[in-house]
Amino acid sequence: MSKSSKKSKDQHVVSDSDEHFAYIAGYTEGGAPYGTTWEEAEEIEAGIPDPQHRTPPEQKTPVSLKQLAQEMQISCDMMTVYYQRSSGEYFMVSDEHARLVEDEVDLEDRPEWEREAIELAAEIFLCEDDGDYVALPSRYDIHEYSIMESFCHTVKSHRVAGDLFRSISGKGAFRRFKEAIHRHGIQQEWYDFKEESFRDIARDWCEENGITWQE
Repeated sequence: MSKSSKKSKDQHVVSDSDEHFAYIAGYTEGGAPYGTTWEEAEEIEAGIPDPQHRTPPEQKTPVSLKQLAQEMQISCDMMTVYYQRSSGEYFMVSDEHARLVEDEVDLEDRPEWEREAIELAAEIFLCEDDGDYVALPSRYDIHEYSIMESFCHTVKSHRVAGDLFRSISGKGAFRRFKEAIHRHGIQQEWYDFKEESFRDIARDWCEENGITWQE
């Protein structure tokens, strides 16, 4: 490294502000500074709220964990379910309608029911940043396979448990597991365990998003 480049690097380390930044957090590989601008520093000092951290609307009523768990279970890979704080209602947005909103398609040639669905998706995306609409966990977040595996550990009969563990191994695990619980007559035990597992996920989701709930 040349003396001039070393000197420049040392200056970057020592300097913590310039004409653009009140605080320089670091530098890009190209040597450009980044951090808190003077305007942002003045807003922070004046107590002006950050638009990216707006206070969400007041929640209408506590969420029913039972209903929330049910809404999570009916969601699928091709849609997202949203909870609206201000109304206490749930809304579904399909991936297809989400893409149409992003592409800003012309709604004139769409049937009325689809126009309404697309307009709803547009409203949700527009208001999502203010915290009114909150997306429920997706199937990828829930990991239902782990719930099945946990249930297998609760079965007291070693013979039945062994059969269940074999059923969830490899491709087609969900189908084989369903067949196994019917074969051993433990459907209700599985349904109760699954419902309680989803309630636990619902509680965690409520706490994470600052949503009040009731059993």
